[in-house]
Amino acid sequence: MEARRAAVGRPLRIPIPSAPVTPIRVLEGVPFYVDPARSVAEPALKAENAAAFEPLRRFVDGIVDLADGWMVSRPAQPAYAALAMDGLWEWAAADALCGPVNQQGQYERAWTLGSLALAYVKVRGAPGLDPAKLRAVDRWLGHVAAAVEPAYERPRLASSNNNLAYWAGLAVAATGVATGDRALFDWGMVRARLGIAQIRDDGFLPLELDRRARALHYHLFALAPLVMLAELAAANGVPLYDEGHHAIERLASRVIDGLRDPSSFAAVAGAVQEVALPPRRADLAWAEAYFARFHDRRLAAWLAAARPLKDNRLGGDMTAAFGVSVLD
Repeated sequence: MEARRAAVGRPLRIPIPSAPVTPIRVLEGVPFYVDPARSVAEPALKAENAAAFEPLRRFVDGIVDLADGWMVSRPAQPAYAALAMDGLWEWAAADALCGPVNQQGQYERAWTLGSLALAYVKVRGAPGLDPAKLRAVDRWLGHVAAAVEPAYERPRLASSNNNLAYWAGLAVAATGVATGDRALFDWGMVRARLGIAQIRDDGFLPLELDRRARALHYHLFALAPLVMLAELAAANGVPLYDEGHHAIERLASRVIDGLRDPSSFAAVAGAVQEVALPPRRADLAWAEAYFARFHDRRLAAWLAAARPLKDNRLGGDMTAAFGVSVLD
């Protein structure tokens, strides 16, 4: 994926991180859903999980912000890319993210890998980077990707078939793009096609409907990595948007209609939907890439009201990477 200069131009000043995060090897989080449908979160447990991963997310925030700083700096400031590279290299030297994990840690490792790999795609071509550090980061990201894969190769488990598998696919495919490893890219495409195969003619995903009151939320959460996987695929000559008779477009249309009126999701999932409306922040970040490609006018007002849109799990500032005018 090429990190392209935004059509929706704006200055972006990102502070240089001053407190590096010690590399983290062990990822042990706290499960926080307390009902069989995994739709009811216990606030105390959710807060405990967030606290457990706060240093990890702080590191990701810093790397992604630096990558975005390099992408939008005018005149170009390679210092942003060099600092991001130094942070990644320090974690590579410590073989971070490759120690023991529990189930919640598996999810966080996949999301973290996706964030870092997509940020690395942006910076690795910057001038003046140390070739030895680049090789070390390539090896490390590949090692993390190899650690991510097995948890999502168990077809009888929901997590190997639902949104979690698509996020893992994005993480591994992005690593393949960043490091030039076709096998990793292809593994991610398999996860994308697994999701595409499950999109019904009416645009619903059965496994996400099982989340009842959170069905619309988790359709959004499944759509985001599928859109980004399709963008990575398109940049590498794979027409993923066309597959399944344009299945990703069906899913996107269903989600957009649901965000305008959640009653269709309530009827099919059997529960009033818990979703923030109008969509903002990470819930809408995927739409920058989707709107740039398809110009779906239903998204225009939301994008105009919510920009700039950023989602670290999709690599950072999506408005800067994909944004086009909504007035055309």
